[in-house]
Amino acid sequence: MEKEDIPHYLEMWKKTIEVQQHFNDIEWRIRGLAMTVLTFSFGAAAVAAKDSTAVKVFGHSVQLSSIILFLGFVLWMSFYFVDKVWYHRLLTGAVQHGLDLEQQLRTHLPQAGLTGQIGKSSPQEVRFFFAWKKEVHSTGKLRLFYTIGGAALLIAAIALQLGSDSPPSHTRADTPTSMARQS
Repeated sequence: MEKEDIPHYLEMWKKTIEVQQHFNDIEWRIRGLAMTVLTFSFGAAAVAAKDSTAVKVFGHSVQLSSIILFLGFVLWMSFYFVDKVWYHRLLTGAVQHGLDLEQQLRTHLPQAGLTGQIGKSSPQEVRFFFAWKKEVHSTGKLRLFYTIGGAALLIAAIALQLGSDSPPSHTRADTPTSMARQS
């Protein structure tokens, strides 16, 4: 890079930083919506569990609360797909482009290195079960976020289904007309 190219490289770098910010913002919005789905799923499941509402699925009695949580899990995983497979890859590409530009800029501006410094500062050491520890980068943090939420939904769905040993107080077949016929 020639000295007269520096202003052009700086403009490209500024635009690259804007693109990184854009994709990062989109990812956080996706996670915010995913948290809304998670919260709604647990709230709706709690209401359904309170009444032990069950529905017949292929001849089996299934707790409505478990179905709600399972559907919440499906939605949660769709957010993971959009976040990880779609936008995170774009953010990663923008970061790599920023690193490449900074490497070029450093020949004339030795302090250029914001993208690189953020990348060095991002990893976090995480302990799992007090014994195993691992340095987690942005992709690992993303996976951990969705794994915790998804596991919470599935564990709660299974627990509510297996913990419903009492007969349901309401089933889908308990409509006002069917109940009137029984009396």
